[in-house]
Amino acid sequence: MFFEPLNLDGRKRSAAHHATRLSKLHGRLAKKLDQVDHAADRVEHAAAVLVEATRQSATHEKMAPSAVFVHLAASQTLGL
Repeated sequence: MFFEPLNLDGRKRSAAHHATRLSKLHGRLAKKLDQVDHAADRVEHAAAVLVEATRQSATHEKMAPSAVFVHLAASQTLGL
């Protein structure tokens, strides 16, 4: 494999550098979007499980289900 001789033209080096950086950033963005999609799918699944559990407990109880309120701070999460 032959390599081009070292080019001292700053504009060409800059363009090559920016193209390489853009390609890397594009790859990182695509990976992060996949992670966000996966996390959103998990949240939707957990919400569906919670809704189904709530419906089943409401139909099995003879009394009216009581409301439960949970207050979470901005940094807290509700694990299922």
